[in-house]
Amino acid sequence: MSADNQIPDILLERYRLNELPHDEADRLAAQVAQDAQLRERLVALEASDEDLRRRRVPDRVEEGVRRKLARSNTKPSRSAVYVAMPVVAAVALAAIALARFNAPRNNGSLTGQATDGPDRIKGLEPTLALYRRTAEGSEILADGAVARKGDLIRVGYRAAGRLYGAIVSIDGAGNVTMHLPPAGSRASVLKHEPTVLLDQAYELDDAQGWERFYFIASDTPFEIGTVMQAARDAAAHRSGSPPGSLALPRGLVQSPFTLQKESRP
Repeated sequence: MSADNQIPDILLERYRLNELPHDEADRLAAQVAQDAQLRERLVALEASDEDLRRRRVPDRVEEGVRRKLARSNTKPSRSAVYVAMPVVAAVALAAIALARFNAPRNNGSLTGQATDGPDRIKGLEPTLALYRRTAEGSEILADGAVARKGDLIRVGYRAAGRLYGAIVSIDGAGNVTMHLPPAGSRASVLKHEPTVLLDQAYELDDAQGWERFYFIASDTPFEIGTVMQAARDAAAHRSGSPPGSLALPRGLVQSPFTLQKESRP
């Protein structure tokens, strides 16, 4: 029996909404990364959320119920409570769906607040997760997937217990882009959720060949200048194919992710 058949939808939904304990979420993240059917089920859940967003209950309905209850000086009836509960739940779910992939077409990132990182999960390393906007919502991309100019890419990461990180990319023309952090000279404090999406999406330009992303993570703070210089050095020595690992100081773990670029017909 495959991992896809063993994992119920409710567990995938809790994973997608960052409601699982850290160790369980990291184990499931590793399974998702290796199982295409699990990734398809996650996309289907995203599409269901998108459908809910389009049909969401207007906020004024919830507000009307609350005002009606507030005007009453008596304990609300059981029927009133039964009406209010699904309205509040629908509005909350709609807010979650609306927040997903609603980003302008430029570069950016999300810097997490300082938290105590979870214990390192043995066998798991920091990884990147890339999504592409589609007419139906979004799709999870595999390492080496084909992409084209104009594709809107959402970059995310899985910290796997590391506390600080940065994300940089190099394209086929040798351009270097910093995605995380959006500014500053120090690595960002990482958030510890199953998958953390950067604040803004990234639109691919017309640089041909490929776009290679690197997630650099560490247990201790590090300087962004070191990462940028390593990326520039790698870009300068490219030879028609994506560069290999960046030349980084000891203690910095890196995880690459490559998109193959094609021209639109």
